[in-house]
Amino acid sequence: MATTVATTPNVGKKASKANAASPSLNNPILIPAAKSMMFETEPNSPFQDGYSIAGERAVLAEFLADPQRKFDENDPLYDRHIELIDREDQLDRMKAKYQSSKGADPVVEHKEAVAMNFLGSLVDDGVDQMSLHTKEAFRMFMGRSRDPEKQLQPIIGGKRVAAALRALWVLTGNDNPYADWGLLRHEQTIKELGRLLSKHISDAQAALDQQKSRGLTFSVLQSSSPQVLNLGFKSPYGYAVAQLVSDFDYFVRLQKTLERKNLRSDQQVRQIITETTRVIRRVFNETARFDRWLVRDEMKGLCRADFVPDGDPEGAKRVQFATEVFGPCPAEVYAGKLQPRHSRRRIQISPAERKLLQVVSDEMLRREREADAGALDEAAEQEIAAKLV
Repeated sequence: MATTVATTPNVGKKASKANAASPSLNNPILIPAAKSMMFETEPNSPFQDGYSIAGERAVLAEFLADPQRKFDENDPLYDRHIELIDREDQLDRMKAKYQSSKGADPVVEHKEAVAMNFLGSLVDDGVDQMSLHTKEAFRMFMGRSRDPEKQLQPIIGGKRVAAALRALWVLTGNDNPYADWGLLRHEQTIKELGRLLSKHISDAQAALDQQKSRGLTFSVLQSSSPQVLNLGFKSPYGYAVAQLVSDFDYFVRLQKTLERKNLRSDQQVRQIITETTRVIRRVFNETARFDRWLVRDEMKGLCRADFVPDGDPEGAKRVQFATEVFGPCPAEVYAGKLQPRHSRRRIQISPAERKLLQVVSDEMLRREREADAGALDEAAEQEIAAKLV
């Protein structure tokens, strides 16, 4: 912040009594000459001359604290006080104009700017749909509850997982690090599933292309009556699940095409479909597990502040419970260095709070490294013992 000498008109602030009479040709009003005034400046000032309201208030602190001096026109700081009042009024008008115009460019008319108030939220104009051709994919999406006779095990389907992901997504708005972790783990495993399905699909298409190069063109099997399902998910993660199920549906169609065209045996097709199905369900089960425990009433309040030592006793209980169920939260996830693809976390914290959370994160990282070092030492001891046998 700097001090600048500027020329201000200061018209009429100290007119003499001789010039206070009514104006005439013989007795005109004499306008005082412009005088120089010192004032504080700052780089981000809203005024073109860099005038700093905060800087002037600091300089005039003693003047403003004395009720008598504020009305003394002979005080050397009186003019700066009047200028401060004027600048504060100008700033208030500038703020009001900015807000009323929604921050629009000056060339935009006021009626155009206020139209933003009536702008509706984004909505889906149509209906999102997914077409499925195979019973395997349909079951993968719909899941299965426990039957009345309890002879069949329940299956967690894609729609149930989409709901679980939405719950975790909502919990990220509470600054819940375990919700972040659950989403991150799901994203990682869903990518691995995508690569697995892509490989199986590429292998199957390559087998069909090989036959085509020899003069045989085989069409991919499809349902005579595919079922169209309306989606309408409430979070981005639901659509990722739908994409996975759609890829799985095409994968199954290709495998059964290879079986029908005598390019794979019945056993080969059953095995690859069964193994792939198990991998997907294992991922679904893990994601649903995060949802099942984190949405409990006693756990909904879990947040990063609960990890601070000597903090809220109830928060410490939540952390202990989450650690026992899922294990320690990774330090990089807690610190926010690893974040899920989609999050509702919009936390504004003070520098002191950020510093405290960083201290907690560093302690968590230290413990992780000690645990890794201990595991490595144990593995080395086992290796040495095996060689001695």
